[in-house]
Amino acid sequence: MREGYRKFDFIFRSGIILAMVFIVGMKSSYSIGIKHYRMPVDSPVVVSDSADSTQKLDKKSNRLRYIDVSMEYGSNFTYRNQIGPTAIDAPYLLPTILYHDKTGLWASIDAYRLINPYKQMQADGSVTTTAPTWIEADLNAGWDFKIGDKTDGTVSYNYSRFDRNILLVKEAPGNTFEGYLAHDFNLIYTGLRGDYTYENFTGVIHGEQVNVNVTDYYASWETSKEFYIDGVFSHKDYFDIDPMFTLLAGTDNFIGKFIVARYPTSKQAAHYAGIASQFLIQEFIFDVPAAYNIGNFTFTPSFEYTILTQKVTESAPTSFPIYRFTAAYRFNFK
Repeated sequence: MREGYRKFDFIFRSGIILAMVFIVGMKSSYSIGIKHYRMPVDSPVVVSDSADSTQKLDKKSNRLRYIDVSMEYGSNFTYRNQIGPTAIDAPYLLPTILYHDKTGLWASIDAYRLINPYKQMQADGSVTTTAPTWIEADLNAGWDFKIGDKTDGTVSYNYSRFDRNILLVKEAPGNTFEGYLAHDFNLIYTGLRGDYTYENFTGVIHGEQVNVNVTDYYASWETSKEFYIDGVFSHKDYFDIDPMFTLLAGTDNFIGKFIVARYPTSKQAAHYAGIASQFLIQEFIFDVPAAYNIGNFTFTPSFEYTILTQKVTESAPTSFPIYRFTAAYRFNFK
């Protein structure tokens, strides 16, 4: 079910390219701004009439009051960057509405809808096709805060409902608590994110009613560099380019515990479950969003490349790209 995989040469080369991007950004005439915690709209800034990007940023942007409405297209649906059998099977649309209060409290609702029929292989080898459907819906609530001028934090809770007919999320836990803390070091913006997920599943396996309690833990280290290109087509627009590298580790009990529940006497199942319970490096992620901002609109194409070191399905690719495009509008309030 899971296989270790290392592509050190690719990672080394990508690290050099990323470092060159950072150096170019530092040496260019672009205005360097303060990195903020990523909300559904990538750049929570206050637009002024000034052409200087540093004037567009409010150091207390987590104390602004606004509503973001956005629509994202993605080339493939993933669960915690784990993916289905191929890298082109599940393009989706993701509408999102988020309210952010001056207190730093926020809440959002979003839902993923597959836009193509979804094919998947069952345990008996047969292939089934699911019509385009809503695969996941999320309710989120949290609190943004700052420590000083350069340290950002967020605590949040997420409740998810999944289409359990889709194998990739058949046993995905629906409750997640998350904490995030990051600091702006001027040269780079870096932070740590931790997730605790859980679910108490009740169902029938081999004709018997069973309860499966699933708990997983994840931690990620995120490093990015944000820079701007002002006055692209007018004195009120700008590009916000934010290349990011993420290293994620965690457990996969949402797979391992169900293997044991289905095959309680299998030594191979116990072996896989043992691996799934270990806190291991899961993946390396390279993400390059380039947000174009004009007025209250933000348009963000992004390219993300993931390298999996642990996989939850044998048939999934070990590395894959994801292409996304997001259109968002922000309603600001006093």
